[in-house]
Amino acid sequence: MSVTAPAPSRALEPGRPLISVKELEVGYGDQAILPPLSITIGAGQFWSVIGPNGSGKSTFVRTVLGLEDPVSGAVERGAGVRLGYLPQQGTLDPIFPVSVRDFVLMGRQGAGNVIGHWRPADRRAADAALAEAGVAELAARQLRDLSGGQRQRVLMARAVAQDADVVFLDEPTAALDLAAEREVLALIERLRTRHGAAVVMVTHLVEDGLERADHALLLDRDHQVAFAAPAAEMHGAAAFQHLYGRFLARTEVTP
Repeated sequence: MSVTAPAPSRALEPGRPLISVKELEVGYGDQAILPPLSITIGAGQFWSVIGPNGSGKSTFVRTVLGLEDPVSGAVERGAGVRLGYLPQQGTLDPIFPVSVRDFVLMGRQGAGNVIGHWRPADRRAADAALAEAGVAELAARQLRDLSGGQRQRVLMARAVAQDADVVFLDEPTAALDLAAEREVLALIERLRTRHGAAVVMVTHLVEDGLERADHALLLDRDHQVAFAAPAAEMHGAAAFQHLYGRFLARTEVTP
């Protein structure tokens, strides 16, 4: 029997402000690692967050999500805006005993439902998300027993099940083979089409990230860069050229 993804509970007006970041400084304790940053994330937008390893990308995402305290500045969320988060695979406990279906259901946890006492709507949403991610047959398996590609698709299913207005993805294609990477990227695009959700994706695939996104955020703590621009204009930015210009020139193919 096929499972159809449930219709979103509401449609978001394209461009509607969902999160406003105002003069935000991220870091540890009272020590900022990046310059102040101000951006607005709107419904339906796709943001790629790029920069070298250790540049502050994950710290920025975790601060916007409220998982880390800001050094200064503010993050304002629109009334009723729901957030989803897909962390890096490496943050998962590899021996945590949980079935795939229960792990996806945990993404539905909120004020009105408690782990182990799920509403019928939560179970339907989890089953639909597993089907959409192509992992319905893994529902009874233990998360710890899955391959890297399978586990990442389950993580994507959890993000789909959350029915979030803004979904944050931290290196969702890291350590995947080409086929699994394409599947995950296709799922990410479908997240935007469900009800106009915004996607904020931290990625090491700079060119691919800029091609897919309509907005980009370049972070580099070593050179004190926190620069936002339309994705199509990022290549021309001096900070981008300083970081990636020589590498991109070496990989360019001359006809």
